[in-house]
Amino acid sequence: MTKFWNTPNSITFARLIVAPVMLVLMLFLEYASDDVILSRSLSFAAAILFAVAMTSDMVDGYYARKYNLTSTFGKLLDPLADKLLFLTAMIMMIPLGRIPAWIVAILFVREVTITALRGIAVEEGIVIAASHWGKYKSAFISTATVGLLMHYPFFGLNWRMMAWIFLWPGLLLSIGSALHYTIGFFRGLTKQPA
Repeated sequence: MTKFWNTPNSITFARLIVAPVMLVLMLFLEYASDDVILSRSLSFAAAILFAVAMTSDMVDGYYARKYNLTSTFGKLLDPLADKLLFLTAMIMMIPLGRIPAWIVAILFVREVTITALRGIAVEEGIVIAASHWGKYKSAFISTATVGLLMHYPFFGLNWRMMAWIFLWPGLLLSIGSALHYTIGFFRGLTKQPA
């Protein structure tokens, strides 16, 4: 049992718990849209919660590698927690008018497709080299998500404008990394013995 509940996996699991908390917070935000002060406060809280949760992704990975605590459970749980948190925030911002549904649909389809291909690749013994595109995509999209959640000007910064500056390259990197992974998957599949 301790093999599963080591420190990195516990951090990852905490990030998984943040997704439903984010959902509830964003529901309150939707109903508070007429109250600017409450809406600003909830937007700020959602952005900070998301930023802390996504920062924990770097912490658990670093800790797992440094202390040799990587596990199959962690390798499955970590991307699941990331995707649930990020997609929850993105989907809940659609009714708030902070992001168009078509962008969220592209990001959603990309995540589902890559997750499905990864599952098949593991089953078939296909090894696909990791791409830096995926890491850059995550950095751009996470930064954009914080800005979209923040929405209002805080600390003299226009967070909404900053979000869109990061979102467009993040969207292109999402599509590019998905194509890279898909091509790698099919190349690996053709090399498999019949």
